[in-house]
Amino acid sequence: MYKFEIFADYFQFILMDEKAEDDFSTIWTDEAVETMLAVGKTAICPGTLRNVDVNVEVEVLHSSPTIVDADWDNIVEASIDIPSGKLVVMGCTSYLPDAPRIEMNPGMYQVLSLAGGIDSIVDESEPADDIYRVYLWPGPQRPLKLVKHWRKSNA
Repeated sequence: MYKFEIFADYFQFILMDEKAEDDFSTIWTDEAVETMLAVGKTAICPGTLRNVDVNVEVEVLHSSPTIVDADWDNIVEASIDIPSGKLVVMGCTSYLPDAPRIEMNPGMYQVLSLAGGIDSIVDESEPADDIYRVYLWPGPQRPLKLVKHWRKSNA
């Protein structure tokens, strides 16, 4: 598992193919805001609940992970194409040439984007135990799907 501390400027971070040409101004749709995951062809932007440095974990697997839904506050499925075999992990205002890369086999990957520890956030600028984890494994393209939503119901 790869672990990063990423500056989540604008409440997001980016995982993208090194040669991605997605237009980030168009992938942040109303659905992306609601699910906390913006999805392009060769890039995804998981949303965060703090606009500061956050803990990010990325794991590349051979098959889908087994997770316990109760351990996570927000769970979203999607896919991403990594044709170059180099996945860049960065904040949206980070300098691309200096951003870390994860070497992986080129191809289409399933994505599971998770957010946890959300209840520990009192104020976005205060320390908290929120964590953002992304699993990737080879598989066909699939649509964005919200599996579990972090927001409390109004009922």
